[in-house]
Amino acid sequence: MTNTVKRLAALLLAAGMVLPLGAQNRGMGVQVNSPVVNPDNTVTFNYRNANAKDVKVNVQFAGTHDMTKNENGVWTITLGPAAPDIYPYCFIVDGINVMDPLNPDWFPNETFKNSLVDIRGNKPLVHSVQSVPHGSVDYVNYYSKSLGTWGRLVIYTPPFYDQNQSQRYPVFYLISGTTDTEETYHKVGRTNFILDNLIAEGKAVPMIVVMPYGNPSKYFPAGTDLRGRGDMTSEDFINDIVPYVDANYRTIADREHRAVGGFSRGGNQALSHGLRHLDMFSHFCCYSSYTSMDLPAYDRPDINSQIKLFWLGVGTDDFLYEGAKQYMDFLDSKKIKNIKFFTNDKFGHTWMNAKCFLDQSVPLLFK
Repeated sequence: MTNTVKRLAALLLAAGMVLPLGAQNRGMGVQVNSPVVNPDNTVTFNYRNANAKDVKVNVQFAGTHDMTKNENGVWTITLGPAAPDIYPYCFIVDGINVMDPLNPDWFPNETFKNSLVDIRGNKPLVHSVQSVPHGSVDYVNYYSKSLGTWGRLVIYTPPFYDQNQSQRYPVFYLISGTTDTEETYHKVGRTNFILDNLIAEGKAVPMIVVMPYGNPSKYFPAGTDLRGRGDMTSEDFINDIVPYVDANYRTIADREHRAVGGFSRGGNQALSHGLRHLDMFSHFCCYSSYTSMDLPAYDRPDINSQIKLFWLGVGTDDFLYEGAKQYMDFLDSKKIKNIKFFTNDKFGHTWMNAKCFLDQSVPLLFK
């Protein structure tokens, strides 16, 4: 094999391509793709690593399975079929979890690093990209006086926001779960496409959606002593994030036009922030979560007139179901009006449920 062909082969391997049998002599390469969604909604996962001793794939719709290495050093397996949706997965290579190096779609998170497979099916899903007017997504850095450092937001503005310079909009603050980042509701929850589709269908009013980071302690270098800082999350949210959004976006800056919600830990934070500040929020959405039953707001005689929407959703197969159901029962015992929504087919505490709950609750906001 000539030096030129050798260099080509090395470049192909570095780029995620493998050489089939005889390719060294022909100077040819074959592209390996992963994941491959097949017409029957099965998925083929491929991982190129000729030196690995053991490779598995862990995918939300099927669990963990051993992969088989072919003669080209590509580990492969086909799993499913699965219901159309977006599923996280990773490879376990000799005991180490790794993302799929051939897949650009990944799950933003503080700890695990999963890839995403999008099984689209034959008809649009709630989060599908459709031929409708699309809003914009801004990545924002804001200075938090409460924290004494810079924070991050992802902000969705609805279609035609830039064209209608005189129009102001209600705001939905939407917080991700434990170890998630400010990107997770955008990249995994597909908030922008869900809102685009609901607005286009006339099901939801145009609104701004603000997606903050629910763990601002991560803004500081590792080892920073944060003792004595108090409730940084709440202070940052109430004193810095909300004022920043009102100052820099065309919001309707009153309680009747502010909503707060979240998934998992974000649901707890959303209710805690909002119920402690009924002068700022009137719409509440809690997805796969619950919060303290010891807040002054529950005993207010005017609580039902103050809260315009109290929406709670959870999967009956979610590991947080019992706590969420007890919280729902508590609200009922206090005669606090609320809407309950349950699922049983989305693998429990998952972003499939988060997307479903968003689709079900957003049409009720600001109506």
